[in-house]
Amino acid sequence: MLSFLSLITYNNLRDMSQRNADVTHTYRVRFKNKDLIKTLIDVETGQRGYLLTEDDIFLEPYLQGKTKIGLIQSELRVLLNDNNQQSKRLNKLDELIARKLIIMENGIKNLKKNRTIDTLNLYLGKIYMDKIRSFSEQIDDEEILLLKYRNDLQQSADTSITYYLFGLSGVSLAFLLVFFRLLYLELKRRIGFQNTLENKLAELERTNAELEQFAHITSHDLQEPLRKIRAFSERLNAKQGDQLSEDAKANIKKINQSASRMQQLINDLLAFSRVTNIKDYKHDDINLNEIIKESLEDFSEYISQKDATIITDKLPIIKGVRVQFVQLFNNLLSNSLKYSRQEIRPLIKIQYKQVSGSEIPNAGILQKENLYHRLTFIDNGIGFEEQYSEKIFTIFQRLHNKNEYEGTGIGLALCRRIVTNHNGYILTEVKKGHIGAIFHIYLPS
Repeated sequence: MLSFLSLITYNNLRDMSQRNADVTHTYRVRFKNKDLIKTLIDVETGQRGYLLTEDDIFLEPYLQGKTKIGLIQSELRVLLNDNNQQSKRLNKLDELIARKLIIMENGIKNLKKNRTIDTLNLYLGKIYMDKIRSFSEQIDDEEILLLKYRNDLQQSADTSITYYLFGLSGVSLAFLLVFFRLLYLELKRRIGFQNTLENKLAELERTNAELEQFAHITSHDLQEPLRKIRAFSERLNAKQGDQLSEDAKANIKKINQSASRMQQLINDLLAFSRVTNIKDYKHDDINLNEIIKESLEDFSEYISQKDATIITDKLPIIKGVRVQFVQLFNNLLSNSLKYSRQEIRPLIKIQYKQVSGSEIPNAGILQKENLYHRLTFIDNGIGFEEQYSEKIFTIFQRLHNKNEYEGTGIGLALCRRIVTNHNGYILTEVKKGHIGAIFHIYLPS
């Protein structure tokens, strides 16, 4: 009887350990899920700070947060690998986060190019953030249900094991005294661990709430010091304007202009935050000839400086998001101009041909039966070795020192993301004897 009851008790304890592991797993999923949203808010706060101030110091948390988001997403994918429904939600969440990051990156790029803030992108970013929160809450709700179910199983198991322990105590009271002592210590350790996780989750929830409140209140609070800056500068100019030098007056004028600009930015952001009814971008007919014409105009000064020659075929009309193709062409042209050879005048060719999907390496069976538009960008720059054909599309991956060539290392990664968004492919080709880089873009016909 002692052996039989001991075996039953052992099996129950083993099941309890598995259930505790399941509960711990659930808390880890919830913690990572909350951490993902918190990190995304940090990234958004850094981007917003940069848009408001144009100070690169705000880009530090933005860049750090983007790297951390990728790590958290990988950890979540491992944790949710055993739950098909949760994995599907995570796939959708990853897609929305990728789109949100692209929108924030576009805002930063536009500001660096001295363009006005794209209000439509801000609205779209808010919609994506709302959807991200919705899917994150769905993941969390599912884990809460699992947690309740596992806790119910744990409570039921606790009741059953009590009877076994009482039966075992009649056989060997001395053994049970030792056993209960060990069981008590183990349960205490596990409960302590769970309490620690619950406290961390509660702290994380409070932090998230504070961050959300901070993001909203900051816009309001920033206006007060701005008003004081303008008031004191105007008072200084009014009372002591006759005593000030022309340089001092010019500085006061610049202060007022900067304060007014920031005031307007804050007011616009507050107005944007109140509007929630905005539709997603639609795929429209895009004349790629117009896109390349705009890109050449944007880079006209840079092209003149490099004394570059650009030859392009007649390009097709496709379905897509116009702003993304502008960014795609700009990135590819910028890449070719940037990595040109000093002793050779840059020559960039843009070729077009309609091809079968069977010509696309590693394309799926269904894709091989379709027709594709192939756009080929060819330059005579420094190029790259074949071993780096995939590495160059990895975000923040650079083949050269940043002191040699400026850039952040995300241009080609964004190009791949844009092409992927349009169900296409972007591939490189390294030809023997060819000097420069070759990029093939395949888009559905």
